[in-house]
Amino acid sequence: MTRYLNSGWLPALAYIVLLVAFTIAAVSRFELLANVLFCAGGLAFVGIIAASLWHLICKRWQLGGISLISVVGCGVATVFAFGVLMFSSMFGPSEDGFADNLTIPEGIEIAEPDAGDTWGGYALRDDTLEGSDKFQDRVRMAMRASGNDSTEFTADMPSLRKASTDHANIFGNYIEASPDWHVFLEQGNRFASRRWSFWGEPRDTLHGYISEFGGDSRFQTRCLLCLDRKQWSRYSVQHVQEGKDSVEPQMTLGNSLHESRVMIECGGVWVEVFEQSDKPERRMTKATVAFLEDEFSDFLTSPKDALAAAQARSRDLASRLAGKDGRPFRLLTGMQPGIYEVAYSLNPGEPGSVYLKAFEVTEGTPLSVERLERASKTRMSWSPETAESFGAKAGFTIYEGDWGKPYAARFEVWFRPDSNKPERKLAERIFKIEGWQR
Repeated sequence: MTRYLNSGWLPALAYIVLLVAFTIAAVSRFELLANVLFCAGGLAFVGIIAASLWHLICKRWQLGGISLISVVGCGVATVFAFGVLMFSSMFGPSEDGFADNLTIPEGIEIAEPDAGDTWGGYALRDDTLEGSDKFQDRVRMAMRASGNDSTEFTADMPSLRKASTDHANIFGNYIEASPDWHVFLEQGNRFASRRWSFWGEPRDTLHGYISEFGGDSRFQTRCLLCLDRKQWSRYSVQHVQEGKDSVEPQMTLGNSLHESRVMIECGGVWVEVFEQSDKPERRMTKATVAFLEDEFSDFLTSPKDALAAAQARSRDLASRLAGKDGRPFRLLTGMQPGIYEVAYSLNPGEPGSVYLKAFEVTEGTPLSVERLERASKTRMSWSPETAESFGAKAGFTIYEGDWGKPYAARFEVWFRPDSNKPERKLAERIFKIEGWQR
């Protein structure tokens, strides 16, 4: 210890050796060894500081200065090492070996996920269906205008205010039933993102964003209903009141485009409209506000009829999602192994949410527990008529396992009622799947 404290280079050398060993162990995924080396390296770094203080207390200024420089140099080396680990975690191999010793059992029914669209879209592609919807067409038409430098718009949606305030229950049921809206829960609060249609069917996208950055199209947008008047976005959002007053959105740059994010407080609901486009004029924002006013003006003509029409579309969607075998749920392949969609065709018989649980078949190991429930959870339309089914979709990722190493997993659909009654299992099925890796 005396030699250690009196040396100008030994504490730094010990730390660097431990840091290199830790980096190698961490990259090689020797977790226990990496944890031991991490703790030893932390003590060694404290030792460098202790040696520096010891030299200064003993008035050995030259050695003290060398030790202080060593502290800085070792700090820089630490930052570099953790950068290597981060790069390795992002771009290096991520095999976890979960499925290395697993076998797919014989003698039980095991299905394979049905083919989905390359980009996670609707699996039962039907080119005879109309390719887009009225909202999507309205936004695209607005983007065909050249655009100007004026950013002001009017957040005038009196019909949406009246629908969400005077007809709150039917309004909520309509949003949950309509295939055009994806209702989800975050931290106990309900939100609904407006879908766009692809190949004739409404499709979920990551966090509800609609993006096009290819060819002449360069834009990104999202229309989000905050059904419990709670903000979901982690970003700074400008809150304004619905009405005829002109709104001047706060503008920034994102993806080299003019960006705004405005929350319109509109009676019983808040509407967040996000826009990135090549011109300052908020063309998509204006089109979104105008379309919502039109949609809920029609809704107010007869709220019950609007709800019935939305439920009819959901039943029609359910019949296609169920496939030829009439399954209560199906798995669809995503853009990479381990990334899937679930297509529900169910009627829980009361208000609530459905979500997935998954277990490896031979050992019963739960799969991606917290992430799977959160990603697969969605609100379901319902009816007291048990013969009816309603459709919904959600995307999720299974993280256990590696590409090219399939194993059997039991997926269970669970229902969580709004009534606080006990949760119950609605369906289960075994699939051959793979885990996702970077």
